[in-house]
Amino acid sequence: MMNGKRMWVSAMAVLLVALLGIVGYFGFRTVTTDTVTAYFRSASGLFAGDSIRVIGVPVGRVVSVTPKPDAVEVKMRLDKSVDIPADARAVIVAQSLVSGRFVQLAPVYTKGPKLAAGADIPMERTAVPMEWDDLKKQLTRFTEAVGPDSAGDSAATRALGVANQNLDGNGESINRSLQQMSKVAGTLSAGRDDLFSTVRSLQQLTQSLSASHDQLVQFNGRIASVSSVLSDTAGLNDALTGLDSAMVEIKKFLDTNGAAMTRSMQQIANATSILREKDEQVRGLLHSAPTQLSNFYNIYNPMTGSLGGIFGLGMGTNLITLLCGTMQANNRPGQSQAEVDKCVDVLAPVLKSMIINYPPFLINPVQGAVARPDQIKYQNGDVQARARAGIRQLDAQTRKRNNLPSPLGNMLVPYGAEG
Repeated sequence: MMNGKRMWVSAMAVLLVALLGIVGYFGFRTVTTDTVTAYFRSASGLFAGDSIRVIGVPVGRVVSVTPKPDAVEVKMRLDKSVDIPADARAVIVAQSLVSGRFVQLAPVYTKGPKLAAGADIPMERTAVPMEWDDLKKQLTRFTEAVGPDSAGDSAATRALGVANQNLDGNGESINRSLQQMSKVAGTLSAGRDDLFSTVRSLQQLTQSLSASHDQLVQFNGRIASVSSVLSDTAGLNDALTGLDSAMVEIKKFLDTNGAAMTRSMQQIANATSILREKDEQVRGLLHSAPTQLSNFYNIYNPMTGSLGGIFGLGMGTNLITLLCGTMQANNRPGQSQAEVDKCVDVLAPVLKSMIINYPPFLINPVQGAVARPDQIKYQNGDVQARARAGIRQLDAQTRKRNNLPSPLGNMLVPYGAEG
């Protein structure tokens, strides 16, 4: 009775240990691995337990291979310690026709999203190796394509015949071509340093052009705009034609009057030199001339042809100071204060009673008979005609003396380039 009880306890202990081992195994596997599902077009030679690799390093095992109506479902268990990119691809790799196969995951994870537990890899990101049956099928198609037909002719026979015809009698030419190609290859090999240097320079040029892409685009756009404006300007051709004609006329003018223009430029240079030497006088004239002309305009009366102003004496109220002070201001050698005092003693009795600011000058040097054309009244029409004929004669003589040169370009030189 005691032995039966002990056996029962031992069996229960063994069963409990086995159960704990199974639970621990599955719990450890759940904690340390993730399940991922991939779908392949076919999975021949791939079985549960085959390895999953990343660049040849095992990272997991195939759990199951289940055929589906349109694909083969392959469940894989991957180590949690290995990161796989979210867009990873799965490829069934066969090292040879008879060896086992494994699943290769690529690429290696560097950064970005990771493949999550329970994720699926669709058929668009999976690939399978070529099967022996597919290889045999392609070889059969190739042999049928190049093999002879019912008439004994084949594509290979025709290709060999054409090659024979093309090569027949051309052996020496082919030999020379091969020798020349060998020399060219030798030349390129001898100058490979320069060639590679040129290639590097071209690379730097292309990099510079690439870096200046925006500037080149802007430049091309501006060139296109200028071209568009030039093509749309209808009068540009006429303007250029006129400019060409003008340049021809200018050349003729310079050829004809070059010497005269040289003399004119020399005379202008002399005149400007004189003006430069008289700079202070010219400045004074330009400073005072406008005021003087304005004053003359204010006192001249064109209706009577006379001056309307009066003569003013600045120090008319003190003639003694005006005259004797002038002697003191001059201060010439030999003069002294005594002579100035003597001038005052002599002239004082005479000039003391003479006070005049505006001397009575009644003579007008420019006075004369002046009238506008609309103020003239003629005795009769004959007198008016003779008067106007005289005016026209004077105008004609004036124009003859100042005749405009022809062409007008001669106005640029003295006397119309005649003197």
